[in-house]
Amino acid sequence: MEWITVIITNVVQPTKTAFGVREDNGESVFIPPAVSKTMGLEVSDIVLAKLVPNRDMSENAGKRTPVPWFAPLMARSGDEIMEPEEVHAALDAFEYPVSAEEADVPLVALEQAYQAGKAVKIVILPRPQAERVIMWAADMDRV
Repeated sequence: MEWITVIITNVVQPTKTAFGVREDNGESVFIPPAVSKTMGLEVSDIVLAKLVPNRDMSENAGKRTPVPWFAPLMARSGDEIMEPEEVHAALDAFEYPVSAEEADVPLVALEQAYQAGKAVKIVILPRPQAERVIMWAADMDRV
């Protein structure tokens, strides 16, 4: 999967579901709320995205124009893009789980490494209503 430039055309409030178009061919892209919120997307933003075919299984799928692409991963700039092996090497320098800030690795690169099996993601919920804490490690031996 390569990085594709996407121009944001709509952000639906209050859910933050977003839509955009591919810069290379003008096809529509669906951006789920979790990705849109994390990126803080706004109309006219230009971002990089990893795209997969969109398989809309909702009950309204046949009633609206299909959106051919789904963006599970996005980055604001090329500076945030790292290969999963590079992320693993950066995390390998630590003997314990660290935050993205401590590792000095962009969150989007950590997520991509996690999806590729090159990093371990630890989600900590100190108490039920507390904000979750996310830590990263090179492998399970360091957790």
